[in-house]
Amino acid sequence: MSSRAEFRARHIGRAALAALRAPSPPRVFAAFERSFYVATAAGVACIGGPAIGRGPLNVIVDLDVRMPDVGRLVRICMQDLEIWIPRSPPQLESPPRFLTSRFSKEWSANLPAQAFLDWLEDGASAPRAANALIGLGPGLTPAGDDFVGGALIALRAAGRAAQVDRIAAWALALAEEGTGRISRAHLRCAAAGEGHEALHELLRVLHRGKQAIERALDALDRVGHSSGRDAAAGALLALSTGRSGRHPNPGLCDG
Repeated sequence: MSSRAEFRARHIGRAALAALRAPSPPRVFAAFERSFYVATAAGVACIGGPAIGRGPLNVIVDLDVRMPDVGRLVRICMQDLEIWIPRSPPQLESPPRFLTSRFSKEWSANLPAQAFLDWLEDGASAPRAANALIGLGPGLTPAGDDFVGGALIALRAAGRAAQVDRIAAWALALAEEGTGRISRAHLRCAAAGEGHEALHELLRVLHRGKQAIERALDALDRVGHSSGRDAAAGALLALSTGRSGRHPNPGLCDG
């Protein structure tokens, strides 16, 4: 049997650290061009080079060997690493209208998103129509999951903890059957208020002017196929609810 592939960690998120501290060795269960996912008895972690960026599930390593195959055991050396913790944004208020208008247009035909945002406004029980948001779309982290995850992260950062706990209970229950293993792990991190560093940077610069915002959005565009952008949409539209009347586009589903 071949020896385990060995990687040296440079930066690690807290959820990834918890997973890799388990007594069971990490085993690869998904592999891609720039990264691979491992699982232990304590959770999952995403291993890759600096291009994947920092996040709660991410382990930034020196990729000096080829990507391991699915099913292979690996060893992650965790000496002299930096534990990544997102920096808290300043007090969050409603985002600039030009920004929410942009994302409202992008999600204008999404009926589950409309139902979800309506729920954030009225505070009643989650409408059945919103359930379709979990698992909506293709990929490892469907767009609907990214949207909800972004909302969880932004609302947690804004201090709306009770609302986040309600959303998380709803989303995580649906995710057990409604989405994949990797996306469930990201949603659990989002419920705790942690996501990709690019989203946290956007929240930090929301009121620093358009140029800073556009730089943050450019970084989010490089996260996954559309995951960064979908998470930003959920974050910004959720922040626009519940404090100053209706969300920014009452006709969100009119097309």
